[in-house]
Amino acid sequence: MNVSDYKELYKSEAEETLQALENGLIGLESASDPRAQVDELFRHAHNLKGNSGAMGYEQIVEASHALENALDALRRGGEITAAKVGCMLGAVDVLKTLVRMAAEDGGEAATGASGEETSCSDALDASANHVPGGGRGAKLVSEALALLSKVSSAPDQAVSPVEPASKTEGAVKQRITSTKVELERLDRIMDLVGELTISRIRFSAIATELGSKQLLDELAVSWRLTSQIQKEVMEARLIPVGQVFQRFNRLVRDFSQETGKNIKFEISGAEIGLDRVVLEGMVDPLVHLIRNAMDHGIETPAERRASGKGEEAHLRLSARRERNNVVLEVSDDGRGIDTARIAVAAAAAGIATGRAAELTESDVCRIITMPGFSTAAKVDQMSGRGMGMNIVKRSVDSFGGTIQVRSKPGAGTTVALLLPINLSIIKALLFSVGPDVHALPIEFVRETGRFEQGSLKSIRGELVMDDGDGVIPVIMPEDIFGLSLDSTKERYSKVIVVDTGKRRVAVVINKIIGQQDIVIKALPLLFRGIQGISGATVLGSGKVAFIWDPHILFEGRCTYESDQKAIVPEN
Repeated sequence: MNVSDYKELYKSEAEETLQALENGLIGLESASDPRAQVDELFRHAHNLKGNSGAMGYEQIVEASHALENALDALRRGGEITAAKVGCMLGAVDVLKTLVRMAAEDGGEAATGASGEETSCSDALDASANHVPGGGRGAKLVSEALALLSKVSSAPDQAVSPVEPASKTEGAVKQRITSTKVELERLDRIMDLVGELTISRIRFSAIATELGSKQLLDELAVSWRLTSQIQKEVMEARLIPVGQVFQRFNRLVRDFSQETGKNIKFEISGAEIGLDRVVLEGMVDPLVHLIRNAMDHGIETPAERRASGKGEEAHLRLSARRERNNVVLEVSDDGRGIDTARIAVAAAAAGIATGRAAELTESDVCRIITMPGFSTAAKVDQMSGRGMGMNIVKRSVDSFGGTIQVRSKPGAGTTVALLLPINLSIIKALLFSVGPDVHALPIEFVRETGRFEQGSLKSIRGELVMDDGDGVIPVIMPEDIFGLSLDSTKERYSKVIVVDTGKRRVAVVINKIIGQQDIVIKALPLLFRGIQGISGATVLGSGKVAFIWDPHILFEGRCTYESDQKAIVPEN
């Protein structure tokens, strides 16, 4: 894990925890139920210790563990006195300094780098050698330990007086550098930005009709400001995927312990940001993919030895940016997908008939994502009910994403989920087909062009054209949605060359309107069953334009790749 990617998040949460500790300690003496409050304070200290340990800040771990011990002494019946509360407050002040050092000084709290001295020097002098190592961090830990040792000491032991109020003025005046915002509030702001964008588009259309250059210039300034607001809100909605990825460490560990499989779990790309709605929606799919990899893909140590592999299996969860998408991948170095076994199970379930050699790549992916399909011999706690991959597919489909499966027999399987970074506003190319306007996300547009009427060739009954990089199929809109082009006697026809990353096609259209930012709106219930439409947007004229989904239209959401030539049908 790259600690620097989480430093700001850690600092924000640690400061909030420390403030809760301080407030709780201040009210401890007058609390109606002091024991319950001590329990709450103990939980705060424990959380701080755990988060600091995950970041590698060992000195903060040591100091917060000592605070835990002091609070535990009170939980076990220790007397709560003003002097003891004062010592614990002093330890909280030390922890604040250590957290600030870790966040601002590149991790001094973990390394013991030097810096300016702080208060409580009397306690520091009394136990300067308690923690090995020099540096400011080690001295601060010694200071905290000296203070906290007095909390769990005998009641009659003298306790040093608390710091004078003047010493705490600096903490009171400390600048606020971050705050927490409810995610629902961010969602509402994003909705308002979307409505503002639609309003701006309508104003632009009106200004164009009026021919007012002054109004258009003012709208251009307004649009730049709106775009900046949009960008900031979208960035605020992005959450590092590592916040979800780290949860799977325990799942993999427990499975390894239960089954005896030796699995090394690796995470990469944890710093990649993804819209929080999409990320939350991917938790269940990732759980199912990781379970499948551990249960079906990864072999036992004995099986791995027999196949010439090391006993330790590798399971990797990764994220990366690709165009305007984030790709989440679960990969293993296990046995790979057994197409023969899939063919048998599919025939038994009545899903498909035929031998493995007769299954096409799309067949394999379609079958493994069907509800109820499983090759497991029995149902257990991890798998066997046949719902896992179907849940993955339905979740990915709901966000306009794509599933890609790659497998190599004996070497492992990779399942990739291609997901949009955000769900609200995208850049799109607007074009017309007949009287209707449609939108295509700009990342799929390779180029626009034209061809002369009658110049297209036909290969195996399919119209094709040469786009300079090879021959690509030409698709008429009536072949997709039953749309009809306006009859024209013009010499040339216009096309948009669409590139999905897997396939290139040329779509014939009437007119290219231009590129603009569009606000994605959910489809009405009446249209949600239409395959290949991911949403709709409102144009400046007030008309509704449908947003095309090239993955569905031109390659299908779920693709399967294997180096097994046997599964590709012979022509």
